[in-house]
Amino acid sequence: MKLRTGLLTGVACIAALAGALQVLGYGYLWPAVRHTYLDGHRTAHIDDARNFAQARIAASTQPQPWAERSPLTAVSPDTLAYLQAQRSAAFVVVHHGRIVSEQYFAPYDAHSRTNGFSMAKTVTTMLAGAMVADGLLPSFDAPLARWVPEYARDPWGQRATLAQLSAMTSGHAWDENYYQPLNATTELYFGDHAAQTVLRHGFEREPGTAFEYSSASSQLLGLALSRALQQARPGLSLSDYLSQRLWQPLGMADDASWSLDRPREQGGLELTYCCIHTSARNMARIGQLLLQRGQWQGQALLPAAFVDRITAPGPKVPYYGHGLWVDAEHAPPFYLLQGHLGQYVIVVPSADLVVVRLGQARNTTLTRHPKIYDEVYRYLDEGLRMTR
Repeated sequence: MKLRTGLLTGVACIAALAGALQVLGYGYLWPAVRHTYLDGHRTAHIDDARNFAQARIAASTQPQPWAERSPLTAVSPDTLAYLQAQRSAAFVVVHHGRIVSEQYFAPYDAHSRTNGFSMAKTVTTMLAGAMVADGLLPSFDAPLARWVPEYARDPWGQRATLAQLSAMTSGHAWDENYYQPLNATTELYFGDHAAQTVLRHGFEREPGTAFEYSSASSQLLGLALSRALQQARPGLSLSDYLSQRLWQPLGMADDASWSLDRPREQGGLELTYCCIHTSARNMARIGQLLLQRGQWQGQALLPAAFVDRITAPGPKVPYYGHGLWVDAEHAPPFYLLQGHLGQYVIVVPSADLVVVRLGQARNTTLTRHPKIYDEVYRYLDEGLRMTR
């Protein structure tokens, strides 16, 4: 009887706490705790698709299988040990458009969908380029306020452009933090109204004057793209457009999904700063498309000039382009898609090389570059070794 009473009291206290958090505007804290700490994690994790409403990104009905080297090259013992220590899910190397090495770590395999986190920022930027090519946007440099009039009276916000959002130079006010529970980034991830969360924040500086990495900037870009799509093609979502414009033409063999802030029937919006759940092979194909400057089997899926622009060092810092991290001074130069916990798609144009690593943890040591982690160079060197 005492045990039952204690349990009921505990449940009542939790319910009261959840209710109080909701009233105080911190309703996102309960799902944040439930889906991280109570699930055995300190932060969001790669297998969290089940915790959020998902929009389907449909695969091709005519999948294009990867060409593969036979036999595949084994990962070196040192790199294999490092991958295992960092709780990796996948390591895939593509050279000259062929898979030359492929390693998965149980329980993951070639069809496993995991969260790519901020690699979605790159995909969102790529969709902007596709929409310009399709005439759905007038320009990558068009003003944000044309589709997000909430900033039409903000003296800086009215001058911010879509390209500046992608380059992280828009001047939008935001504090990027992945581990503190009481902050806007946590609310954006675990809350149920992404647009409302980012629109509460104004602009703190003249657009184009400084770089500041911000998930809110990518979410604002996604909001503008979503509204532009609705104006031109009512009923077409960003997930649908991604499927039609890139996923299916690329011959993706597996569906993917994109996390929504709430169910679609309640007005759910794609979390465009993060949260495309897909396989290592699919992400390798995104990298291969960029490597080929937007060209795929004789078709221009993206304008080559647009790919050249987004993969080059940005207007304010040498290490970030538009939705991509860049090291143009390295020999050989490379750029990469990067996501929380060490999701990487590394593209080396001069070596015709794409390296993908997905997993649960990363080492954040910085000695080789002020902003790009040492382990990126480890994975890059491993891929280059396989090309020799």
